[in-house]
Amino acid sequence: MRERLIIGSLNPAKIGEWADFFREFGLDIIQEPSLENLPKPEETGLTFIENAHLKAAGYAKLLHKYVFADDGGYEIDALDGLPGIKSRRILPGDREGTDQELIDYVLERMRGIPYGKRTVKLTSAVALSDPHGKIIFEEICSSPGVIAEEQGPILIPGYPFRSIHILPELGKTYAELTEEEHKRYSHKRPVAKRLAKFLLEYKG
Repeated sequence: MRERLIIGSLNPAKIGEWADFFREFGLDIIQEPSLENLPKPEETGLTFIENAHLKAAGYAKLLHKYVFADDGGYEIDALDGLPGIKSRRILPGDREGTDQELIDYVLERMRGIPYGKRTVKLTSAVALSDPHGKIIFEEICSSPGVIAEEQGPILIPGYPFRSIHILPELGKTYAELTEEEHKRYSHKRPVAKRLAKFLLEYKG
């Protein structure tokens, strides 16, 4: 029987991506139907891992079940780590932008910055909580890259910055990766493998 794990997220793109990785290691990610009606945990942390803890523990205590959650995003060196934990709220006035607005805003801010200084890091922090809100697994992983000068040809809804995140070793944006390349280069896959192994061995 395959193991099943609730993910504390309402983002279809995020759920689908994690589900693909976990499925490879015998773990099914499911979205609890009642999640939409529960109060969303406030993401008041100052780091990705703090917010992952808050989401996992918050939903776990509400559901009285084990819950996996993640938080993460892009940290652009030339923009002092933006978007960082601000995620989609980087437009003037901390306004939340659409996918295209966010892409356009970052490209404009990066205009004229030379290639060697366009470095970026895609980070994911993950946490697993027991039904009492105790974090029993956590990890931070990242994928380095370079911010493109122009938007790539593919836009994945919900993941705007992947259209301007170039993997230098492949010469293409993260959004353009084939399924096989995504498995090979994604920073999330090794985490999914380790978490699946942890759950199979967990005796709590």
